[in-house]
Amino acid sequence: MPEGAKTIWDQNATPRHRIQWCPGCGDYAVLNALKAALTALELTPFEVLLVGGIGCSGQIRNYLNGNSFYGTHGGALAYALGAKMANPELTVIALADDGDTLAIGVENFVHTCRRDPDVTLVIMDNGVYGLTKGQDSPSAGLGQPDWVPSEEHPPFLDPVKLALASGATFIAQSFSGDPKHATEVLVEAVRHRGFAVVNDFSPCVTYNKFNTYDWFRAHVEPVPADHDVESADAAWQLIRDFERRAKLPVGIVYRHPRPKGDARRLPMWPAELERVDVEPMLAGLR
Repeated sequence: MPEGAKTIWDQNATPRHRIQWCPGCGDYAVLNALKAALTALELTPFEVLLVGGIGCSGQIRNYLNGNSFYGTHGGALAYALGAKMANPELTVIALADDGDTLAIGVENFVHTCRRDPDVTLVIMDNGVYGLTKGQDSPSAGLGQPDWVPSEEHPPFLDPVKLALASGATFIAQSFSGDPKHATEVLVEAVRHRGFAVVNDFSPCVTYNKFNTYDWFRAHVEPVPADHDVESADAAWQLIRDFERRAKLPVGIVYRHPRPKGDARRLPMWPAELERVDVEPMLAGLR
């Protein structure tokens, strides 16, 4: 681990805001794994933009003190895509939850998978809307055979299946109860040149009393070492095999970079802003 980068992230890991997660929340482990991954990648804060979604998970951007943006509910990926288009050199990481990504933001999720920008999405998946007192999210009902779907409580929506069907080029899962493995997955996700989706099982200890740490420990299982990560057919077969055994794969499910042209800056930056005095605008933000 590079000492220089470690020192910078140690300094930036002391939050200026009081951490407001419940004791035991899985998001603590995601925060630690994210810091460890950025350190291992030798990325410094000015090279990284953290885009937070709405909800408990979106607060994670406050606890590293790097560059960050906080937008509207469901918009994390739209803002991340815009930032990457404006500055392709930035390492852009969107940090959202299952409700933010799979409900109001599902259209952004599907079309970002299709576009394949060089952006990493970390979903902190707990099956509930924790910030608004535990209503069911689209990923509610995981592992519950007696779940009776209704209009108010529709069937479980699997982010891995949706990402694979929508054309994402990197899909992985991790578990907050194993932050070392989660760090390794995040490192690979950020290194991927394309859209990387990491679905982290991040238990809500307050509202989801079914999908607990113990439940996940009994159900998660590593992706086999001989799994062909470059084959979409193999990915679907892996998902079906794990479903038959009532297990959840953790690790890289699919990774196949897509050939494409280089990203370009928006035309306005080098040309239209060259003679613009931005000082009055900046002064209003100080």
